Amino acid sequence: MAQLPIQRLTLWKQGVGYFERRGQVSERELLLTVPRSATNDVLKSFNVVVHDGGQVYSVDYETPEDKQRVLADLAVKTFDRSSLVDLLSSLRGSPVKLSLGADQSASGRVIGVDTSIDGVQVVVIQQLEPEEQHIAMFPLSMLTGLELLDSRAATDVGFFLDVSRIEEKRTTLTVRLSEGEHNLSLNYLAPSPVWRMSYRLVRISDDQAVLSAWGIFENSLDEDLVDVSLTLMSGRPISFVYDLYESRVPKRPEVSDDTSTMEQLSGDPRVREAINVISHDLRTPISVLHSSAHLLRKTGSLTEQQEKFVHMIEDNATRMGQLLSDLLSFMSLRDDGSADRQQLSSGYRSGPLGDLKVSGQYFSPVMTNNAESEYMTYRVDNPVTVKRGQSAMVPIINAQVGYRSLIVFNGDKMPNHPLRVWELTNSTGYALEQGPVTVVDDGFAGEGLMRFAGVGDSIQIPYALEFGILVSEEIERSDPALFAVEFDAERRQAVLSRSQITTHTYTLLSRVQDDQVVLIERRDPTHDTYHEMPEAVFTGQGHTRWAVSVLGNQTATFPVRIRSVVQSREDAGQWKAEFVDELRTQGFISEQRFASFQALFEAKQAQADAASETQSLKSEHDQIQVLQDQIRKNLNALGVSEREAAIRDQLLTDLENSENRRRIIQARTVTLQQQVQTAAGSQQTLMEQIYMGD
Repeated sequence: MAQLPIQRLTLWKQGVGYFERRGQVSERELLLTVPRSATNDVLKSFNVVVHDGGQVYSVDYETPEDKQRVLADLAVKTFDRSSLVDLLSSLRGSPVKLSLGADQSASGRVIGVDTSIDGVQVVVIQQLEPEEQHIAMFPLSMLTGLELLDSRAATDVGFFLDVSRIEEKRTTLTVRLSEGEHNLSLNYLAPSPVWRMSYRLVRISDDQAVLSAWGIFENSLDEDLVDVSLTLMSGRPISFVYDLYESRVPKRPEVSDDTSTMEQLSGDPRVREAINVISHDLRTPISVLHSSAHLLRKTGSLTEQQEKFVHMIEDNATRMGQLLSDLLSFMSLRDDGSADRQQLSSGYRSGPLGDLKVSGQYFSPVMTNNAESEYMTYRVDNPVTVKRGQSAMVPIINAQVGYRSLIVFNGDKMPNHPLRVWELTNSTGYALEQGPVTVVDDGFAGEGLMRFAGVGDSIQIPYALEFGILVSEEIERSDPALFAVEFDAERRQAVLSRSQITTHTYTLLSRVQDDQVVLIERRDPTHDTYHEMPEAVFTGQGHTRWAVSVLGNQTATFPVRIRSVVQSREDAGQWKAEFVDELRTQGFISEQRFASFQALFEAKQAQADAASETQSLKSEHDQIQVLQDQIRKNLNALGVSEREAAIRDQLLTDLENSENRRRIIQARTVTLQQQVQTAAGSQQTLMEQIYMGD
């Protein structure tokens, strides 16, 4: 049978290839043998194009059942060591004709194969005579031929042999054609090893170099590639595995005449009841969540972040309610075929794009300029010939590009010494895949790595160390210093921003005679900022560079200052007068706000004075009460004598004086309490003025 040669081959980076076979066929059958692992890809993409000739009737292939299981299920069996004995044994009851040599033969139905005492195997036949039947035994050694007289047995033997020749590692597709000549092509997709790129960069002048690229691929087929038109693709078409090869019979529900048929179709009634109870119990808290979120939104006093959280609560509560409804709907059907139901439920609301999920690792994000398909297609100019099981390198790019030489120091990539770098512009007209680069500058200069680059992109390839320049780094951090004060009226807090300057001082020691320009490169800080730095020569891709001139055999220094800011929130009402005065002196608060602070301090002082005086008067009031109690006791103890009468008069005078003082204290205490309340109210008003600002 004919098999068409491969004429065109297109390979993609994610490990798939598109094969195009074409040729002239006169037979009615055309074969295509592919690895068993590639069968699903071939079946989903296989296409026959008839350019000239008759029709295509069908394409058939072996059903992928287990070979040993199929053979075991057949009535006809043979094994490697006793194939004839096994065949005769499996033909028991079938009519056969035995050739016994010397033009002798015997016909009959096979009873079986037996073994005599001397070990000679004997065939036992029931003779079919018109009037009588008898048993005959023939030594197996006499047998020179066997003719199957039963068509079913002959068919079984043929099927047995067809199954036996099936290769478990390969699948053969047979294209059945009409009679006559056919000019046709077979196209299909199949897994293929990932092709790779290897670059050469050769200097031809001070600012020009030749960039050549070689594509490396492997012929993993079971045939040689001869004069094949090869295309290497850098694009990312979606390609996935879909099982079309394995046969599958889905399970169906079993239905009987039992009175509990409806319960069987709905599942176990206990499970059904449990799901109903759980669903009811879950709906109540879900409804509470939804209602509470709705009421919170109605208040109208939510911040933007709080509003976002409330929306999330509402959306998820709605989604949970919908999922419960789906659960109750799906449980009404008995799920005997769990795989099918899982596919149904997973794609129930998969959207207009269906349920195809693409791996983020398989399709990594790519950001490139000029990503049109023609820039990412590498067509090999000449036909390619690669023997089976071998690999090949094919030239795909050879272009002259401009470049300039740089010396770049990045301590994160290489400490102590700068790197020699070639900066290119991709003017090849192709997007450049990632791959190793060999740099040649009057001989081997070093190796680098080409990153994925679009047309027109700038490419920087570090390829060697500059040992003639030694770089050291010292780090010094300043004390945190206040540089901004803000007042948050909503939270009634003061926001103080303090900055710390970290200085990275680079010392560059040159051991070469020529003057050099070294680019100091740093990864940009995530939250911090550069502080009081000269203009950068490059900013992009999360890095910044500054140019530093280094004279021959001299030393140069370059500081990189980075400012980090830390914020703290404080209660401005707890600040001391000295701190507020310092803030005014440094210009962090205005004169009007400073005046409010001054009034605040005076109100606090007045409140403190009133509170202190109130405490003193309370102590005096308590002492007066103790004194009055003692005077009253003494008055009760006096008699009626003239002398005691004089003492009574004196005690009554003291009691009267103390009572007058007590009343004065009470009146003063009331006045002081009013002053405390007034001072507290004044402080609250002043704090409002301070937070609200000018």
